[in-house]
Amino acid sequence: MILALQKYIFCHGCQVQVGLPESLLNVYLAPMVYLFLISWFSLLVGPAGLQYVYSKISMEMHSRTVHKGRVNAMKARVYYTAEGKMASYFYEPEEMLVTNTTKGDMSVYTFKTNTVMQRQNFNFGTQSNQLFFFLEDNRTDLGLNKLGFTLKDTRFENGLKITRWQPPLQMAKDVDYVELAHEKGNPIFLGYFNKKKQPLNKVFFYNYVTVVGHSFPASMTQILFIKPGDSTVTKTTYSNFKVDQEVNDEYLNFKIPADARVSN
Repeated sequence: MILALQKYIFCHGCQVQVGLPESLLNVYLAPMVYLFLISWFSLLVGPAGLQYVYSKISMEMHSRTVHKGRVNAMKARVYYTAEGKMASYFYEPEEMLVTNTTKGDMSVYTFKTNTVMQRQNFNFGTQSNQLFFFLEDNRTDLGLNKLGFTLKDTRFENGLKITRWQPPLQMAKDVDYVELAHEKGNPIFLGYFNKKKQPLNKVFFYNYVTVVGHSFPASMTQILFIKPGDSTVTKTTYSNFKVDQEVNDEYLNFKIPADARVSN
């Protein structure tokens, strides 16, 4: 179970696990994994135009994944600081602590075995996450432009604004286009499609709540199409948001024991 959780954290559905090309890393890093990579967000704007400056925030994350009839559930408390540090404390199914930085330095500490895994990859950085753009109130493109995508088309259907994006050159071999749908200013769908117009990854955002003055999707469902006839469905929910003095610093300040064994 520990190994399964470690794989989930590092590369659920990405190249390491299913042999996908490097260009698809951003496509297949599941949003619930991207949750571990949310960037700093020290300045938020409230509904009345007031600016909320804070140093840290926390939330509960519950995730349930179904693949080939098997169900895996995970629960974690996730913490962020204005400096870009993040800590995700998993308490189900195993006790683990995941930390990462804006530069992509990432570690996973397993309490029971006193072991630590470490990785360094820009895609694991806390600024490479779509949810970061919700908290920055940049819901227009969820960071697609920053990732090198180009807006190609905009249309309106049944009250929805739907934009189509062309991928950057390094992803063009595997991704034909991306579609992003908004309803009343909030993203409700994000989908990556291959050259055959088949979906690679679909994400649905819903149950919006207000977090320090911003719309934030408290629920999302992802369908990850690993290969023809094989997909993974994950539902993730976020709750119990806390800010500054309400946040417990225990896991933000946790020090990995000096005698922890390094594992691959």
